[in-house]
Amino acid sequence: MLKMTRKRILICAANYLPGYKSGGPIRSVANLITHLGSSLDFYVITRDRDHGDDRAYEGITPGKWYEVGNARVLYCSHVTPSVLRKAFHEVRPDLIHLGSFQDTFTVFAVLLRRIGAFGDTPVVLAPRGEFSPGAMAIKRTKKRIYRYSAKFLGLHEGLLWQAMGPREKQEILAAAPARRLDPDSIFVARSITEHPVSSAPHPAKQSGSVKLVFVSRVSEKKNLHFVLELLDRIPGRIELDIYGPVTEKDAAYWEKCQALLSSLPENIAVHYHGSIEPSAVPRVLREHHFFVLPTRGENYCHAAVESFLSGTPVVLSNETPWTELRLACSGFDIPLNDPAAWIAVLQQCVDMDQSTYNLFLNGAKEYSRRFSVEEAVGQHRAMFDSALAAKPERFGKH
Repeated sequence: MLKMTRKRILICAANYLPGYKSGGPIRSVANLITHLGSSLDFYVITRDRDHGDDRAYEGITPGKWYEVGNARVLYCSHVTPSVLRKAFHEVRPDLIHLGSFQDTFTVFAVLLRRIGAFGDTPVVLAPRGEFSPGAMAIKRTKKRIYRYSAKFLGLHEGLLWQAMGPREKQEILAAAPARRLDPDSIFVARSITEHPVSSAPHPAKQSGSVKLVFVSRVSEKKNLHFVLELLDRIPGRIELDIYGPVTEKDAAYWEKCQALLSSLPENIAVHYHGSIEPSAVPRVLREHHFFVLPTRGENYCHAAVESFLSGTPVVLSNETPWTELRLACSGFDIPLNDPAAWIAVLQQCVDMDQSTYNLFLNGAKEYSRRFSVEEAVGQHRAMFDSALAAKPERFGKH
């Protein structure tokens, strides 16, 4: 009887465990490996430090493979084509998975692929919301130049793509990152989200006051300043707790937010708590009445999903996959081009009494039922099976 060898998946991730500051992408990869690591061999190549950090992880030697859960992980002090090429030859993967469109790992990987360094190895690229209109509007010129240059060079021809849902699939098709982009080359496989465990009760809700929480990176894309600009126009007592890292590249944006904080009236209390460990997120969410995120674009929005799973209703922009929330009584999704609607919703949150808030608590809990781990695992398994069976086009035959 022939011995069946397990397929090898090489994942290029901007950041990975023990890091946590980039949020959802790290949890996506970790959960994927946890659930599929019994049937596939995973290898991860990543940076040797957390997002935005200058210092490397303690006890980590760059260029050495480590056993981390169900995967082997190679930590890099610098991302270079030679590092990627060396990892490829050491792993000899059956499939390569890229976790971003414009991260340095991906840029070098698609260049190496274009010159034939990866042979016929299929490559799946997960843009993770980078093609949403809001995300593409940030540093628009720089992103457009790269996209058009890559398209001209054919760097993404014959790639396979991962979308987190039907909405992101349409965004990828609309962005047209390759000259020829077959809709069938885009697999829908949403993130695998574990149900967080928290026994903390939600605070009592009295009309006239509300406790809001923002849990995300403090960056232009997450759009924190949008809410800060509205708060002084809302009567009532508002407490807003902000959790999330501020990286060096986002320092100027944080200064903009701080300037808004300094001008808020006494009825608004805002506190910044810095980064938060993932294990503490469910507890923090349940210590507040609503999770708020006026993001400019998300392909999945892990923080919102965790809020639903924690039974905490949300106030989101309509730039996430989670829409028509008011109908489900699980929260609100509001267009960013309608500040008046945001003010009205935030005022409704302030004015809400306990009996009405109970409806939203129940609605958020009910909404969380749609995040089936088994379904998401099945989508990833189907994506990998199809990608491994694919026959990539040889370069030079376009």
